[in-house]
Amino acid sequence: MTSDDIVMNVTFNESVPAGGTYANGALVWNTPHEFTIDFTSHRSPTHDGDAHDVLVVARMKIPTSAMFRIVQAMSANIDRYEQQYGPITPRPPKEAP
Repeated sequence: MTSDDIVMNVTFNESVPAGGTYANGALVWNTPHEFTIDFTSHRSPTHDGDAHDVLVVARMKIPTSAMFRIVQAMSANIDRYEQQYGPITPRPPKEAP
């Protein structure tokens, strides 16, 4: 451990599953005071092939003052992931029929 390491005792609120909740999408918007992120689980397309069933599995409201550091931490973690496992390649957009 270096002098820059921070020790944190992490506990989970009773309503938060310790094993996590799966999400494969996110909807993000903001006000002048906070960002809201709805983490979603996308299900199969509906019968018309256009609309999708989306289930919100968690909603986070984050003060704007914290958002910059969160994005920095995510970027640093993505860099470490790609150094270890290779580049993350996004799925190409779905082509229109």
